[in-house]
Amino acid sequence: MSVKRRPQLNLIIRWVGTLLSLAVMVYLLSQVGWLEAWQTIRQLTAWRIAAVLVLVFVSRFATFGRWYTLLKDQTPTLSMADSLKLTFAGLFGSNVLPTTIGGDVLRLAGAVRLGLNTSLAAASLVVDRLVGMTGMALMVPFSLPALSAYLKAHSALQPAGGMALPIFARVKRGFQKIFDDLRFWSRHPLILLKALGFTFIHQAAIYLIIRILVEGMGETLSLWQIAGIWSLTYFISLLPISINGLGLQEVTITNLYTVLGGLSSAASISLALILRLVWLIGSLPGALFIGEVLAGKTRVGAEQSDPKEEM
Repeated sequence: MSVKRRPQLNLIIRWVGTLLSLAVMVYLLSQVGWLEAWQTIRQLTAWRIAAVLVLVFVSRFATFGRWYTLLKDQTPTLSMADSLKLTFAGLFGSNVLPTTIGGDVLRLAGAVRLGLNTSLAAASLVVDRLVGMTGMALMVPFSLPALSAYLKAHSALQPAGGMALPIFARVKRGFQKIFDDLRFWSRHPLILLKALGFTFIHQAAIYLIIRILVEGMGETLSLWQIAGIWSLTYFISLLPISINGLGLQEVTITNLYTVLGGLSSAASISLALILRLVWLIGSLPGALFIGEVLAGKTRVGAEQSDPKEEM
Protein backbone atom coordinates (compact mmCIF):
# COMPACT_ATOMS: atom_id res chain seq x y z
CA MET A 1 0.00 0.00 0.00
CA SER A 2 2.81 2.39 0.91
CA VAL A 3 4.40 1.84 -2.52
CA LYS A 4 1.16 2.82 -4.23
CA ARG A 5 0.61 5.82 -1.99
CA ARG A 6 4.06 7.31 -2.56
CA PRO A 7 3.46 8.37 -6.23
CA GLN A 8 0.12 9.87 -5.16
CA LEU A 9 1.79 11.74 -2.31
CA ASN A 10 4.50 13.08 -4.65
CA LEU A 11 1.83 14.24 -7.09
CA ILE A 12 -0.08 16.00 -4.32
CA ILE A 13 3.12 17.68 -3.08
CA ARG A 14 3.92 18.91 -6.61
CA TRP A 15 0.44 20.33 -7.19
CA VAL A 16 0.29 21.94 -3.75
CA GLY A 17 3.79 23.36 -4.23
CA THR A 18 2.83 24.74 -7.64
CA LEU A 19 -0.32 26.40 -6.32
CA LEU A 20 1.53 27.87 -3.33
CA SER A 21 4.33 29.18 -5.55
CA LEU A 22 1.83 30.77 -7.92
CA ALA A 23 0.00 32.30 -4.95
CA VAL A 24 3.27 33.77 -3.67
CA MET A 25 3.98 35.10 -7.17
CA VAL A 26 0.59 36.82 -7.32
CA TYR A 27 1.20 38.27 -3.86
CA LEU A 28 4.60 39.63 -4.89
CA LEU A 29 3.03 41.19 -7.98
CA SER A 30 0.36 42.82 -5.85
CA GLN A 31 3.05 44.21 -3.53
CA VAL A 32 5.16 45.57 -6.37
CA GLY A 33 2.16 46.81 -8.27
CA TRP A 34 0.88 45.37 -11.54
CA LEU A 35 1.11 48.74 -13.26
CA GLU A 36 4.70 49.30 -12.16
CA ALA A 37 5.71 45.82 -13.38
CA TRP A 38 4.02 46.47 -16.73
CA GLN A 39 5.71 49.84 -17.10
CA THR A 40 9.05 48.16 -16.42
CA ILE A 41 8.40 45.60 -19.14
CA ARG A 42 7.34 48.31 -21.61
CA GLN A 43 10.85 49.78 -21.46
CA LEU A 44 12.14 46.90 -23.57
CA THR A 45 12.90 47.97 -27.14
CA ALA A 46 12.17 45.95 -30.25
CA TRP A 47 15.82 45.04 -30.88
CA ARG A 48 16.17 43.65 -27.38
CA ILE A 49 13.08 41.50 -27.79
CA ALA A 50 14.38 40.25 -31.15
CA ALA A 51 17.81 39.48 -29.68
CA VAL A 52 16.21 37.53 -26.82
CA LEU A 53 14.16 35.43 -29.25
CA VAL A 54 17.26 34.61 -31.30
CA LEU A 55 19.25 33.68 -28.19
CA VAL A 56 16.55 31.41 -26.80
CA PHE A 57 16.74 29.29 -29.94
CA VAL A 58 20.55 29.32 -29.73
CA SER A 59 20.05 27.86 -26.26
CA ARG A 60 17.59 25.25 -27.52
CA PHE A 61 19.79 24.11 -30.39
CA ALA A 62 22.72 23.86 -27.98
CA THR A 63 20.75 21.43 -25.78
CA PHE A 64 20.03 19.40 -28.91
CA GLY A 65 23.72 19.41 -29.80
CA ARG A 66 24.66 18.21 -26.32
CA TRP A 67 22.32 15.19 -26.41
CA TYR A 68 23.16 14.31 -30.01
CA THR A 69 26.88 14.43 -29.19
CA LEU A 70 26.33 11.87 -26.44
CA LEU A 71 24.32 9.54 -28.69
CA LYS A 72 25.84 9.69 -32.16
CA ASP A 73 28.86 7.44 -31.53
CA GLN A 74 26.72 4.70 -29.98
CA THR A 75 23.67 5.02 -32.22
CA PRO A 76 24.87 5.94 -35.73
CA THR A 77 21.40 5.11 -37.10
CA LEU A 78 19.85 8.01 -35.16
CA SER A 79 19.61 10.98 -37.50
CA MET A 80 20.13 14.58 -36.48
CA ALA A 81 16.57 15.34 -37.56
CA ASP A 82 15.11 12.67 -35.28
CA SER A 83 17.25 13.82 -32.37
CA LEU A 84 16.21 17.43 -32.96
CA LYS A 85 12.53 16.46 -33.02
CA LEU A 86 12.84 14.52 -29.78
CA THR A 87 14.70 17.40 -28.14
CA PHE A 88 12.00 19.93 -28.98
CA ALA A 89 9.24 17.48 -28.05
CA GLY A 90 10.90 17.12 -24.65
CA LEU A 91 11.22 20.88 -24.27
CA PHE A 92 7.55 21.28 -25.15
CA GLY A 93 6.63 18.70 -22.53
CA SER A 94 8.75 20.40 -19.87
CA ASN A 95 7.81 24.01 -20.52
CA VAL A 96 4.34 24.01 -22.08
CA LEU A 97 2.37 20.95 -21.01
CA PRO A 98 1.06 21.13 -17.42
CA THR A 99 2.13 17.58 -16.65
CA THR A 100 4.33 15.70 -14.23
CA ILE A 101 5.54 13.37 -17.01
CA GLY A 102 8.46 15.60 -17.88
CA GLY A 103 10.40 16.20 -21.06
CA ASP A 104 12.99 13.50 -20.37
CA VAL A 105 10.29 10.82 -20.23
CA LEU A 106 8.93 12.01 -23.57
CA ARG A 107 12.41 11.92 -25.09
CA LEU A 108 12.96 8.43 -23.71
CA ALA A 109 9.67 7.16 -25.12
CA GLY A 110 10.37 8.70 -28.50
CA ALA A 111 13.93 7.35 -28.64
CA VAL A 112 12.77 3.81 -27.84
CA ARG A 113 10.07 3.99 -30.50
CA LEU A 114 12.73 5.01 -33.00
CA GLY A 115 14.58 1.78 -32.28
CA LEU A 116 17.11 2.82 -29.64
CA ASN A 117 17.97 0.39 -26.88
CA THR A 118 15.96 1.34 -23.79
CA SER A 119 18.86 1.28 -21.35
CA LEU A 120 21.11 3.25 -23.71
CA ALA A 121 18.47 5.91 -24.26
CA ALA A 122 17.87 6.22 -20.52
CA ALA A 123 21.59 6.39 -19.77
CA SER A 124 22.12 9.09 -22.41
CA LEU A 125 19.40 11.22 -20.81
CA VAL A 126 20.96 10.78 -17.38
CA VAL A 127 24.38 11.84 -18.68
CA ASP A 128 22.79 14.70 -20.62
CA ARG A 129 21.22 15.98 -17.39
CA LEU A 130 24.45 15.48 -15.44
CA VAL A 131 26.50 17.40 -18.00
CA GLY A 132 23.98 20.23 -17.82
CA MET A 133 24.11 20.22 -14.03
CA THR A 134 27.90 20.21 -14.14
CA GLY A 135 27.91 23.35 -16.27
CA MET A 136 25.56 25.06 -13.83
CA ALA A 137 27.55 23.86 -10.81
CA LEU A 138 30.67 25.50 -12.24
CA MET A 139 28.84 28.84 -12.08
CA VAL A 140 27.73 28.52 -8.44
CA PRO A 141 30.99 30.05 -7.03
CA PHE A 142 30.13 33.33 -8.75
CA SER A 143 27.07 33.63 -6.49
CA LEU A 144 29.03 33.09 -3.28
CA PRO A 145 30.28 36.68 -2.71
CA ALA A 146 26.76 38.12 -2.83
CA LEU A 147 25.35 35.19 -0.87
CA SER A 148 28.04 35.50 1.80
CA ALA A 149 27.47 39.24 2.13
CA TYR A 150 23.73 38.72 2.46
CA LEU A 151 24.11 36.02 5.14
CA LYS A 152 26.52 38.19 7.14
CA ALA A 153 24.04 41.05 7.01
CA HIS A 154 21.21 38.75 8.08
CA SER A 155 22.88 36.45 10.57
CA ALA A 156 19.50 35.28 11.83
CA LEU A 157 19.07 33.34 8.61
CA GLN A 158 22.29 31.34 9.03
CA PRO A 159 20.80 28.47 11.13
CA ALA A 160 18.47 27.65 8.24
CA GLY A 161 21.50 26.43 6.28
CA GLY A 162 21.46 23.19 8.26
CA MET A 163 18.25 22.20 6.51
CA ALA A 164 20.20 21.76 3.26
CA LEU A 165 22.37 18.95 4.64
CA PRO A 166 19.85 16.10 4.20
CA ILE A 167 19.14 17.29 0.65
CA PHE A 168 22.83 17.33 -0.27
CA ALA A 169 23.24 13.84 1.24
CA ARG A 170 20.41 12.46 -0.89
CA VAL A 171 21.79 14.13 -4.03
CA LYS A 172 25.24 12.67 -3.31
CA ARG A 173 23.84 9.14 -2.94
CA GLY A 174 21.85 9.53 -6.15
CA PHE A 175 24.88 10.71 -8.10
CA GLN A 176 26.97 7.84 -6.73
CA LYS A 177 24.45 5.28 -7.95
CA ILE A 178 24.29 6.86 -11.38
CA PHE A 179 28.06 6.96 -11.77
CA ASP A 180 28.26 3.29 -10.78
CA ASP A 181 25.81 2.34 -13.54
CA LEU A 182 27.27 4.40 -16.38
CA ARG A 183 30.49 3.20 -17.95
CA PHE A 184 30.71 4.14 -21.62
CA TRP A 185 31.03 7.91 -21.19
CA SER A 186 33.54 7.55 -18.34
CA ARG A 187 35.86 5.87 -20.87
CA HIS A 188 35.27 8.58 -23.48
CA PRO A 189 35.98 11.93 -21.78
CA LEU A 190 36.30 13.73 -25.13
CA ILE A 191 32.60 13.11 -25.80
CA LEU A 192 31.74 14.53 -22.39
CA LEU A 193 33.90 17.59 -23.04
CA LYS A 194 32.14 18.20 -26.36
CA ALA A 195 28.77 17.88 -24.63
CA LEU A 196 29.95 20.28 -21.92
CA GLY A 197 30.91 22.73 -24.66
CA PHE A 198 27.31 22.73 -25.90
CA THR A 199 26.20 23.26 -22.30
CA PHE A 200 28.37 26.38 -22.06
CA ILE A 201 26.80 27.70 -25.28
CA HIS A 202 23.35 27.03 -23.81
CA GLN A 203 24.26 28.79 -20.57
CA ALA A 204 25.90 31.75 -22.31
CA ALA A 205 22.69 32.30 -24.30
CA ILE A 206 20.65 32.32 -21.08
CA TYR A 207 23.01 34.78 -19.37
CA LEU A 208 22.94 37.09 -22.38
CA ILE A 209 19.14 36.94 -22.44
CA ILE A 210 19.02 38.02 -18.81
CA ARG A 211 21.65 40.72 -19.38
CA ILE A 212 19.72 42.17 -22.32
CA LEU A 213 16.45 42.15 -20.38
CA VAL A 214 17.94 43.63 -17.21
CA GLU A 215 19.67 46.47 -19.06
CA GLY A 216 16.52 47.06 -21.10
CA MET A 217 14.65 47.64 -17.84
CA GLY A 218 17.17 50.26 -16.78
CA GLU A 219 19.19 48.13 -14.33
CA THR A 220 22.76 46.80 -14.35
CA LEU A 221 24.14 43.38 -13.49
CA SER A 222 27.41 41.76 -14.61
CA LEU A 223 27.42 38.49 -16.56
CA TRP A 224 29.23 36.76 -13.69
CA GLN A 225 26.59 37.87 -11.21
CA ILE A 226 23.87 36.73 -13.60
CA ALA A 227 25.57 33.36 -14.05
CA GLY A 228 26.03 32.78 -10.34
CA ILE A 229 22.50 33.71 -9.35
CA TRP A 230 20.99 31.77 -12.25
CA SER A 231 22.88 28.64 -11.19
CA LEU A 232 21.25 28.87 -7.75
CA THR A 233 17.88 29.42 -9.41
CA TYR A 234 18.44 26.34 -11.57
CA PHE A 235 19.18 24.01 -8.67
CA ILE A 236 16.35 25.34 -6.51
CA SER A 237 13.92 24.88 -9.42
CA LEU A 238 14.92 21.20 -9.58
CA LEU A 239 13.32 20.56 -6.19
CA PRO A 240 10.36 18.21 -6.77
CA ILE A 241 7.79 20.46 -5.15
CA SER A 242 6.07 21.95 -8.20
CA ILE A 243 4.99 21.00 -11.71
CA ASN A 244 7.88 21.73 -14.06
CA GLY A 245 9.14 24.36 -11.62
CA LEU A 246 6.06 26.49 -12.40
CA GLY A 247 5.78 29.27 -9.87
CA LEU A 248 8.82 28.04 -7.96
CA GLN A 249 11.23 29.32 -10.62
CA GLU A 250 9.48 32.68 -10.80
CA VAL A 251 9.50 33.17 -7.03
CA THR A 252 13.17 32.15 -6.89
CA ILE A 253 14.18 34.54 -9.66
CA THR A 254 12.24 37.39 -8.07
CA ASN A 255 13.85 36.90 -4.67
CA LEU A 256 17.42 36.00 -5.64
CA TYR A 257 17.89 38.72 -8.23
CA THR A 258 16.49 41.25 -5.78
CA VAL A 259 18.37 40.08 -2.68
CA LEU A 260 21.67 39.00 -4.25
CA GLY A 261 21.68 40.99 -7.47
CA GLY A 262 20.36 44.26 -6.12
CA LEU A 263 17.66 44.61 -8.79
CA SER A 264 14.47 46.45 -7.96
CA SER A 265 11.47 44.30 -7.10
CA ALA A 266 9.68 45.50 -10.23
CA ALA A 267 12.62 44.53 -12.46
CA SER A 268 13.08 41.10 -10.80
CA ILE A 269 9.44 40.11 -11.02
CA SER A 270 9.21 41.39 -14.59
CA LEU A 271 12.32 39.37 -15.44
CA ALA A 272 10.76 36.23 -13.97
CA LEU A 273 7.56 36.63 -15.99
CA ILE A 274 9.36 37.44 -19.23
CA LEU A 275 11.72 34.47 -18.88
CA ARG A 276 8.78 32.08 -18.42
CA LEU A 277 7.26 33.46 -21.62
CA VAL A 278 10.60 33.20 -23.44
CA TRP A 279 11.03 29.53 -22.43
CA LEU A 280 7.49 28.83 -23.67
CA ILE A 281 8.17 30.47 -27.03
CA GLY A 282 11.46 28.59 -27.40
CA SER A 283 9.67 25.29 -26.79
CA LEU A 284 6.69 25.80 -29.12
CA PRO A 285 8.29 24.05 -32.14
CA GLY A 286 8.01 20.85 -30.12
CA ALA A 287 4.26 20.95 -30.69
CA LEU A 288 4.96 19.89 -34.28
CA PHE A 289 6.67 16.68 -33.15
CA ILE A 290 5.11 15.68 -29.85
CA GLY A 291 2.22 13.99 -31.64
CA GLU A 292 4.62 11.46 -33.16
CA VAL A 293 6.00 10.65 -29.72
CA LEU A 294 2.64 10.30 -28.00
CA ALA A 295 1.14 8.35 -30.92
CA GLY A 296 3.94 5.82 -30.75
CA LYS A 297 5.06 6.15 -34.36
CA THR A 298 8.20 4.22 -35.13
CA ARG A 299 10.80 4.81 -37.77
CA VAL A 300 10.49 2.61 -40.83
CA GLY A 301 12.98 -0.21 -40.56
CA ALA A 302 13.82 0.62 -36.97
CA GLU A 303 15.22 -2.18 -34.90
CA GLN A 304 12.57 -3.47 -32.53
CA SER A 305 13.60 -4.04 -28.96
CA ASP A 306 13.23 -7.37 -27.28
CA PRO A 307 10.01 -7.46 -25.24
CA LYS A 308 11.84 -9.34 -22.49
CA GLU A 309 14.37 -6.54 -22.21
CA GLU A 310 11.65 -3.96 -21.57
CA MET A 311 10.09 -5.96 -18.72
